[in-house]
Amino acid sequence: SDSASDWLHAFPIPSLGLHLDPMSIHIACGLRLGATICHPHECKCGETVAPNGRHGLKCKYATGRKTRHEEVNKLIKLGLDQAKFPSSLEPVGLSRKGDRKRPDGITYPTWKNGKCLIWDFTCADTLCKSYVKKASKEVGSAAAGREDKKVDKYSNLSDLYYFVPVGIETYGAYGPQGLKLVKQIGKKIQDATGEKLSTFYLLQRISMAIQRGNAICVTTCVKDQSSGLEDLYNFHDHKAEEL
Repeated sequence: SDSASDWLHAFPIPSLGLHLDPMSIHIACGLRLGATICHPHECKCGETVAPNGRHGLKCKYATGRKTRHEEVNKLIKLGLDQAKFPSSLEPVGLSRKGDRKRPDGITYPTWKNGKCLIWDFTCADTLCKSYVKKASKEVGSAAAGREDKKVDKYSNLSDLYYFVPVGIETYGAYGPQGLKLVKQIGKKIQDATGEKLSTFYLLQRISMAIQRGNAICVTTCVKDQSSGLEDLYNFHDHKAEEL
C-alpha cells in the first residue's frame, strides 16, 4: 500500500502533527524491519515478549490501542471540520445492532445521497495469526476484512445514514473504503482552503498517529518498568534522531 509508508516521508512539523519522538521512531522502524527492538521480558498478561516486540500490538493490556483509536478519529473530525463539514464524535442516539455500540462520528451536513456521513474506525494487527497468511499475499487484506465486518454490524443504520468504515492496519495499510474516504476528505479540504497538499498532509498525520499508537502498545505491556524503557529497548545504543 502506498499509504503505509506515509509517516516516513513527513517533514518534522509538530504543529501539524507530523512528528515522532525518538523512542517511537526506534520502535516504528524496528517493527517495520522485523528487527530486534527490546530484551525479552514479561508482559503484564504473563506472556514473554520476544525481542521483536510485536506482542504489544495484540496484547489486551496495551493502552496504545485506545490512544490510537481516539487520535485517528480526532484527525478525521478535524479534517471534516476544515472541509466545512461540521461533525461530532460518538453521536448520542445512534447505535449498531447487537452490542448497541455507537459509530465513532457523524457529519451534520449531508455527505452523499442526501444522507449524513457516519464512520467507524478499526485497526487490525497485520501479523495477527488469523490475518497474516492472507496479508502476506494481499496488501491491506486485514483492514479490508475488518471494514466488511463493520458494514455488516452497522447495516441497521444504512437506510438513514451513509456509513463508511475506516480500516487501517498496524503496519499502515488501508482498507479500500477507509482510504477512499480519507482522500475524499482531503479533496474537500483543498476545495475549502486552497491547500493543494491537504490530502497528503491528512494521510501523513493519520500514519503518524498509527505509529505513535503502536509504540505505546509496545511499551505499555511491560510488567516491570523500574529499570527504565531506554535500557529495556536498547535505546541507549540506538539513539534515533527525531523525525
